[in-house]
Amino acid sequence: MRGNSKITRLSYQAAPFRWRRNLLALSGVSSLLLLSTPLTSTVAQAAPLACDAFQVRAVNRGDFSTLSRFDASSGGVNEIARLGYAVSALGYSPALGRLVGLTSKGHRHWVHRTHVVLIDTKGVVDDLGPVVAPWFRTDDVSGGTVVGTTFYVRDNTRLHAIDINPASGSYLQIVRSVSLDWPALALDDFTAGPGGKLVGVSAAGHGPGEVVSFDPMSGRVVGRTDVPGLPGKSTYGAVAADASGTIYVVNNRYEGRSRVFRIAGGTAVELSTGPAFGMIDGAGCLPTPMPPHVDPPAPKPEVPLPPAPVPVVPPRVSTPAPVPVAPVVPVEPPVPAPPTSAAPQQPVPVRAARREPQPRKDFPVEQATTPLTKPRKWAMVTIVLVMLGAGAAAARARA
Repeated sequence: MRGNSKITRLSYQAAPFRWRRNLLALSGVSSLLLLSTPLTSTVAQAAPLACDAFQVRAVNRGDFSTLSRFDASSGGVNEIARLGYAVSALGYSPALGRLVGLTSKGHRHWVHRTHVVLIDTKGVVDDLGPVVAPWFRTDDVSGGTVVGTTFYVRDNTRLHAIDINPASGSYLQIVRSVSLDWPALALDDFTAGPGGKLVGVSAAGHGPGEVVSFDPMSGRVVGRTDVPGLPGKSTYGAVAADASGTIYVVNNRYEGRSRVFRIAGGTAVELSTGPAFGMIDGAGCLPTPMPPHVDPPAPKPEVPLPPAPVPVVPPRVSTPAPVPVAPVVPVEPPVPAPPTSAAPQQPVPVRAARREPQPRKDFPVEQATTPLTKPRKWAMVTIVLVMLGAGAAAARARA
């Protein structure tokens, strides 16, 4: 067909009128179809699968916990029971048919040893016994989950694997510990994900929150996905996931409130808000229907720690004060005296024995005879007097 024929020109002129007529007809048909089709909202199309999840909460970290049931469809939480324990690192064990957690059996978690406890859906707690690691405490534990018979808990920058199989020879022992990569070491909770990996939500960076998956055997991070709509610079203490891969998380405190988010298809939707919490941990989604009731194993006795050796203090010996020592003055040897003629030693008179006194006897007096006659005596007197007089005269002369 040529484009300049009269028929062609007429068909071009009539075309707009035909299009308008056809458009009106199509509009009428569309209106009938729209009225005959039932309305389906986007919320109804994104309706989550059934999810039976539980949480343990406390206003302040270290306070006794409250067990609550989480409604995934609305984000609401219903309180079940108040526990007589401060529980953290909540998980679920299909083999034991119970929730599993860690507790220090009181407020002073830095003093008491860490125990593994089972919690049923009504809040009844069974103590399995202490973890066979005297150094292990719950003060740095944040987050936990169960895969098979292994209870994974994050202790600061490390991930511990605790054997919770009662028939195992390593029951309640830490069978493996690995160091976590960034940002897995900042996850406050995680749950089992596809391929044997663990999945949690981190808000440690400056941007929005992100879904983090890591290998529990090595601690290496294998996936990170930013999720618009998840607040950053906060913490997500409870994580649960359903069979479709939808993740439910609770932000402990953002702008003064706790917030529940549902993450699906790389986007986050806020479901509800509530009071802020100092400690919160979650487990789920639990299987539906629940497995049959399993009696918990007998608690493992707690072996008291050996007392610390008492240092032996030796008895204190008093040291006597030093006695001052007088300086030694050299003594010159005595000079020997010159030899002298020794006087003859006088004999010691021998004391005669005492004799008894004899009566006194009168002896006769004999007349003494002497050659000195009287004239001679006077002559001698005269000589003496003359000598005395001469001596006196001489003395006066000299005077």
